[in-house]
Amino acid sequence: MFARLNRAMAAKPLTTSLVVTAVKAGAADIMVQTAVEGHGAATVDRQRVALFTAFGFAYQGGFQYWLINHVFERAFPGRGWLPTAQKVLAMNAIGDPVFFFPVFYSMKEAFATRRFEPATVSAALRKYRANIFEDWRNTWSIWIPGHVVTYGLCPLHLRMPWVAALSFAYLSILSATRGQLDTATGTRAEHAMRRVNSGGALVKETQRTTSL
Repeated sequence: MFARLNRAMAAKPLTTSLVVTAVKAGAADIMVQTAVEGHGAATVDRQRVALFTAFGFAYQGGFQYWLINHVFERAFPGRGWLPTAQKVLAMNAIGDPVFFFPVFYSMKEAFATRRFEPATVSAALRKYRANIFEDWRNTWSIWIPGHVVTYGLCPLHLRMPWVAALSFAYLSILSATRGQLDTATGTRAEHAMRRVNSGGALVKETQRTTSL
């Protein structure tokens, strides 16, 4: 059975990558929302699940497949220790900081605001800059050793299934730390609450001054 599955994945590696990474990313977010954050089926944030599923499909299944199996493989061919080290370094120093996080934050901002325009990307990159060192630390702790396996051991058609398996753990971390959508409704509610609190504080200050 495994041999048949392996042949099917080898015959259609891109399709395998798209399907596996989309399902994995959505499942990771559902797991975090239910097991970690305590949501039931009725309160799961479906828009957030859609974000992770779309990101898994488009970026990880499509763009990252091309980056891992074509771009870096052609730039640093071979499976010796030197080309493996070069590909691991390129993926962690270029792939994730330059592509992965800007795309993730931009998609998250677009899902939250339901718009995609230059201002959306600008807002997304501001949020990325605020979290940049924590995000890099989290990704490097998993993907520096993880991509040693990707490039040093895995055949081409099994690279994305391996990346998907390991990134289930990583996307669970990403979901827990960066999954909340800053929706416009939520933002308006927070502003309203701050105005109410400010108004209450002003009334109390006026009453205290009057009593003096």
